[in-house]
Amino acid sequence: MKMSRRTVIGVGAALWLGLGTAGYAQDADKVTIALSTTDQDISYEPYGPLPAQLGLFKDQGLDVDVQTAASTGQVIQLLLSGKAQFGQVSPDALLLTADNGDVPLKMVFILVRKMIYSAAVLPDSKIANYGDFKGKTIGYPAYLPSLVSYMDNRMADYGTSTKDTKEVDAGYGVTSMEALKSGTVDAFVAWPGLFAAYENAGYKFRVLPEAEWQSQYYGIGLVARADFIEKNPDVVAKIGRGLAQSSVFLKHNAASVVDTFWKAYPERAPLPGEDKETRHKQELNILSATMNQMRIDSLADDFKWGSQDKETWDRHLALLKKTGQVKNDIDVTKYFTNEFSDKYNDFDRAAIVEKAKSH
Repeated sequence: MKMSRRTVIGVGAALWLGLGTAGYAQDADKVTIALSTTDQDISYEPYGPLPAQLGLFKDQGLDVDVQTAASTGQVIQLLLSGKAQFGQVSPDALLLTADNGDVPLKMVFILVRKMIYSAAVLPDSKIANYGDFKGKTIGYPAYLPSLVSYMDNRMADYGTSTKDTKEVDAGYGVTSMEALKSGTVDAFVAWPGLFAAYENAGYKFRVLPEAEWQSQYYGIGLVARADFIEKNPDVVAKIGRGLAQSSVFLKHNAASVVDTFWKAYPERAPLPGEDKETRHKQELNILSATMNQMRIDSLADDFKWGSQDKETWDRHLALLKKTGQVKNDIDVTKYFTNEFSDKYNDFDRAAIVEKAKSH
């Protein structure tokens, strides 16, 4: 299916104009987090499900529900309509949305601390670099502005862009790898957690190397509506604190999270007769890939989890403007806040480490 490049980005601004400040009549302590996926595998655990499963939100008086949406555009719609209070969005997607008109959304917590995307091709493909994608068909799991933005940035180094490609919505499941295997697409663009899942399923492919500059950017964060942040700063702080606590937990006992995931989502657990040990290793492989992108293994327990800075946001904007994806000047400080960083990280690290070791 051919993807619509800009409709899903522009819909956010249009929806906001029609909604005003609707959507927050509910109890502020009942919170919904919207994840951008149709396949909530274990790689999404650190983005909200895990702290909920560990009781880290409940311990702070929050009742948190985790939902999924098929695309970033749908996550933004849920946020603007008030049907979700927090949503998984990338900085690029937020800035691309803002380029279509002022949207009252702010990034409140950085989850992934590098630009995580890469393109995969068949092992014997003649594609050697991102310039070779000119005239090719590229598959994406769904229309995610950050994915297309990433490809434009990588292809710009070779004097081309995604305008010189055919874009296909290949889906999150095995349909994407089958499309690559059959030659329906020449490449599939995704992230390490998804690639790890495909490797577990036995698919063979070659992932093109990341660019060195990717570590200087953010990957994914949680976004909330500006008026919700203003009216409910305590809720924002509690959500961020739960996420920060779960990062420390993961650092000290990631293996136990596999069983926690299976308990929460029994349909994901091994079927009778399956090799549980093999499945456990496969799940941990996916989770470890996500943790690597979050830099959980390399950052200290006392790191300011969730923190963000203007310099990195300025780099995002400059890169989007360089490739012509953003046309207007944007004040990036309108679209993120670091004011809650200290509150996110105001917890007993030792207690979380002990909780992890005894889990």
